[in-house]
Amino acid sequence: MKILNSYKPELKNLPENPFEKLSHPDPLIFLLRHGRIKDHETKRFIGATDVELDPMGIDQALYWKKAFSSLNFEAVHSSSLQRCTRTAELIANDKKIITSPALNEIHMGKWDGCSFDQIKQQSAKEFEKRGKNLDTYKTPGGESFHDTSCRAVPYFKDCATTLKNNILFVTHAGVIRVILCHLLGIKLADLFQIKISYAQLFVIQPDLPS
Repeated sequence: MKILNSYKPELKNLPENPFEKLSHPDPLIFLLRHGRIKDHETKRFIGATDVELDPMGIDQALYWKKAFSSLNFEAVHSSSLQRCTRTAELIANDKKIITSPALNEIHMGKWDGCSFDQIKQQSAKEFEKRGKNLDTYKTPGGESFHDTSCRAVPYFKDCATTLKNNILFVTHAGVIRVILCHLLGIKLADLFQIKISYAQLFVIQPDLPS
């Protein structure tokens, strides 16, 4: 698979239709991070915490609804967490949305919902250990990024095989990172080299069947 382009969510800087000049005869994969969330100003381990979109996040989803209006989708796949399902609902109109926990954000266990500062103070050694072993470290009661990759990447690949039309995935930064690591051959331990904004979109050309 090949990444053709990426569009960041600063609405005022995006063209009215970013796909106007996108001429591609074969189906494409659209990989979208959910819109901005409430209380995003505080740096927290969100993970499985089921937070809502804020007004900007809703505007971002509505932008993509308009941008996608000229495209047909075979399916819209979403994480089962509401920040993704709401983004997908705003975009999809009457299109069926398929939700799957395979696309959910990494589960942060006992750290879920806690601020970075809180964890640094309460579990300094564990916080440091995680920073040194980003791919394999599991928070207490949670997942590692390796675990996340093992559920998200196969689901993504299965859905993206033998496409007859475009497909949209609405998911989370952590999930997008593990998918892009797989596609680009980046080690999971280096996944935070990939910076992803709220509502950022990646356009991917799938491998053609031989």
